[in-house]
Amino acid sequence: MSLRPALSLLALSLAFALPAAQAGDPAADGGQALLVLDASGSMWGQIGGQPKITIAREAIDAMLAGWPGGDLGLMAYGHRRKGDCADIELLQPVGAFDADAVRRRVGALQPRGMTPITAAVRQAAEHLKFTEQKATVILVSDGEETCSADPCALGEELEALGVDFTAHVVGFDIEEGSRAQAQLQCLAANTGGRYLAARDAGELGDALGDLAEAAPAAPSLAVKSADAWIPGFVLEADTSETLDGEAGGATTVHEFSVDQDAKACQAMCEADAGCQAWHYEPTGSYFVEFPRCHLKDGVFSMRLREEGEGFVAGVKPGVKLIRDDAP
Repeated sequence: MSLRPALSLLALSLAFALPAAQAGDPAADGGQALLVLDASGSMWGQIGGQPKITIAREAIDAMLAGWPGGDLGLMAYGHRRKGDCADIELLQPVGAFDADAVRRRVGALQPRGMTPITAAVRQAAEHLKFTEQKATVILVSDGEETCSADPCALGEELEALGVDFTAHVVGFDIEEGSRAQAQLQCLAANTGGRYLAARDAGELGDALGDLAEAAPAAPSLAVKSADAWIPGFVLEADTSETLDGEAGGATTVHEFSVDQDAKACQAMCEADAGCQAWHYEPTGSYFVEFPRCHLKDGVFSMRLREEGEGFVAGVKPGVKLIRDDAP
């Protein structure tokens, strides 16, 4: 990674990466994606002597190798209990791309249950906060809805309510002209997504590869001023984004009294020549009965993590925003 800190007449500027949405540039936000995998009992069916779940694992492995770097999560349905339309599980929360984690979770799936396509896609959309931001679902299914719901109507609903919601669908071993094909094609069409048919291992690999190429990429940011006050977030270690300052990297944690707030933490950072960024944890966070102030200086690899009400993160005035993939 090559760092290009901005120079001024006075000092070397700090480079700090924030998510594009926090930078106030929605066009730079590539959004998030969630892979929803059919792990119902029919995935034990065979194509060319191989179980469909095995073929799916191999195709997903290849898809991960070509993933463009945006946030990706994993959801599956029908893998824990027979006859249960509520058997839907978020296996890998949407977040920084972790191919190994997704591979492990896909590899552990044991198909056995129903096909609640509609409920699973709805849950996926909600996990992606589709009413607030761009969101993409990639659904791989080998059959029709079996839980008395309508994927086609869901597509209309999510398209109407979402900021920019898209469901891409791969119909795996789906019969041409079948009810299953009509449902899946309609779900994709109603959200502006693509429907791709895959009849065997090669076609499934090709379909997932095509969708990986079109998936949300990790956002790139030009250098710009950073936010001094970011409510609801903390700063944590990450390898893709960097605080680049002149001093050696360090984090100092100060235990506050209950009457000291986030403004006091911000003031402490601004009064400390070495501090370049900070975050505040309110009383009761992580079972600690007092607030804490984290001061950051020097060279860091870090990112923002959403924590909720009472938490605040920020950087000093004059700080610049940059990602390591910025041009």
